[in-house]
Amino acid sequence: MINKYSKKLSQQKAAAIVLLAASSSSFYTAHAAENKVFVDVNLDTKHRIGNIENFDRQKFISLHSAPTENEWGHDNRGNNANPDLIASFINGYDVYFGRDTGYMKNQLFAQKQDSNRLGFVDESVVTAKGNAAINLFKNSNADQFVNARRFKNRSKDMIVGGQVHPYYPDGTNIGNSNWSFSQKNTQQEPIGTATGHYMGQFLQKYFAQTNTAPGAPKPAYLEVVNEPLYDLNIAPKNGRDKAPIADIFKYHKSVAKEVRKTNNQTLNKNVKVAGYTVAFPNYDWNNFERWENNDKLFIDTAGADMDVFSIHLYDFPTHPRGEEYRRGSNVEATLDMLEQYSNIKFGRTKPLLISEYGASVHALRNKPWTHVRDAEKLRGYNALLTQFLERPDVIAKAIPFIPVKAEWGRHTDTGYPYENRLMRQEFEKYGQTGTDWVYTDLVKFFQLWSDVKGVHVDSWASDLDIMVDAYVSNNKAHIIMTSLEFQDTDVSLKALGVDENSVKSVKIKTLLYDNNNHALLDTKTLSSVPGTVFLPKESTKVMTITYHNKINIDKFNQQHKYYATSYKQPIRANVDMFFNIQDVEVGAQGEAVLRLGIGRAHGKSLTPIVKVNSVPVQVPTDFRGYDQKQGKTRNGRASFFGVIEIPVPHNLLQKSNWIRINFNDAGGFVTSAALQVVNSSDEIIRSL
Repeated sequence: MINKYSKKLSQQKAAAIVLLAASSSSFYTAHAAENKVFVDVNLDTKHRIGNIENFDRQKFISLHSAPTENEWGHDNRGNNANPDLIASFINGYDVYFGRDTGYMKNQLFAQKQDSNRLGFVDESVVTAKGNAAINLFKNSNADQFVNARRFKNRSKDMIVGGQVHPYYPDGTNIGNSNWSFSQKNTQQEPIGTATGHYMGQFLQKYFAQTNTAPGAPKPAYLEVVNEPLYDLNIAPKNGRDKAPIADIFKYHKSVAKEVRKTNNQTLNKNVKVAGYTVAFPNYDWNNFERWENNDKLFIDTAGADMDVFSIHLYDFPTHPRGEEYRRGSNVEATLDMLEQYSNIKFGRTKPLLISEYGASVHALRNKPWTHVRDAEKLRGYNALLTQFLERPDVIAKAIPFIPVKAEWGRHTDTGYPYENRLMRQEFEKYGQTGTDWVYTDLVKFFQLWSDVKGVHVDSWASDLDIMVDAYVSNNKAHIIMTSLEFQDTDVSLKALGVDENSVKSVKIKTLLYDNNNHALLDTKTLSSVPGTVFLPKESTKVMTITYHNKINIDKFNQQHKYYATSYKQPIRANVDMFFNIQDVEVGAQGEAVLRLGIGRAHGKSLTPIVKVNSVPVQVPTDFRGYDQKQGKTRNGRASFFGVIEIPVPHNLLQKSNWIRINFNDAGGFVTSAALQVVNSSDEIIRSL
């Protein structure tokens, strides 16, 4: 999607009164919509991003779970209200399995130390245990193995992940044994060699090595360790010394090399190694020292040995520091910086594995379940997913952090369940009784997206805060609109390119939030496409238009993002900065956006003078999401770090493009520079 900047009509004092039926339980409210935004969807125009042209549900609609988990069944706390929960959920909402960080560790506890190679697992024991696991998968009638066989095709793109302990070689014993992984750190045995040896053995011995061999499907990705820096370097537990960050990154390199030694002996060599699974990619902290000392150092140290870069992205809507949202311009700047440095370092953008995303609600942790907590998380899931869908060529997989019951995270001091869960017990909701397990509000995320599939088609919005995407499948069109606004918006919608095709029905699903901050999933059916659509603040709307005949897609857009040859330039007052963007393919017509990542203190200018190939271009004063100074009710981030998206006339583009930038004040950095270019088979006329 290409967004064209226009000043928000809230600044022009436009207003309209709209009556919204907000839920099937007769929640009605009169709203004053202060914004008017134009949205165009060209259903006859395929929009390919890189080499991706379809909605990949396996990549984007998954659960942080595996089919082998016991939590799909009944437990000692209660029964599932739905007796076949796994089938009802996975098949009913068309969901895939995403990530497992427990199985490899549980199997590690069953291993023995090699008496001839202390600190390493005994390969003969791994072989025996692995064969037993394959036989259980093939023959066992236990629910978890029956489920694994039933949903084998839904778990072929799984991530298996390591945890900090006992994998990291700091002397932590493995389970109840009296041995630990080797702590040697020599040229012959670099730090992490023993851990990598086990992980390689695990991947080779516990899974089917071909598509026709018995056993569980081999994971598609191995994350070396989950969020290592906090437990190992920032706040080590149990009196442990801080592990040097450089050693943690060398550990990734060693593990990757050992895994490949073992994995390359097998017929299935496609497991991709990922790291470093950063928890808090606050690249701008301490004037970008966080980037230099952490993420850049990781890429310089172990990046060549990583197949994909792994990252977690969370909104912090109730953090003690303030309302710190990733969604909006910040996540764009974070991912652009990571992508651009990958291009500079390796000549290509390595894929990104977003193995967790959502919202962390600090003020509501370790408390009983509430609708409010789930609502804050749902906002994060939907906004971030809508943004990720703009990078299908770069993102390998994106998993909302939603485990099934997460009993492993129940708080030992209070007994309260973990905060992120698909399921809760009936009595947890005020006014309800019973011990049966039922869905939390987080299921609404999957219910909202359950119908979306098809070929990606052209979409456009006049305001960056209204993110729009669209797909066509046979005679159905799916239009997604997500609002980053903290106020309601009127959308003037045009579904174009279907003049000879009449509408059969329109189903609109809207995930919105009532005055009590509870999530509501409203579903309604219309007989025609509304010209004006009311989009409540922070909501996501999925509109499915069914036409009488198949939608003919006979036009074409091709989108590529081209990064400059340099990045992270310091901003000096009235001093020109130059970025060169090379090898741009320029078609006969299309659209383009110059994306500038900017990190600087609040109050500094975000509107430099910009020239593209010596021609001035208008720099918008608007950008995605909030201004990062102020959230809905409290202060925001400590400083601004975001992408400014500047429309560029397509006819200004050349194969080699010079970008000239000049700020009138000093401080901070231009962190990334990229041209997002769409070449179109036919000229597209926008509404504004």
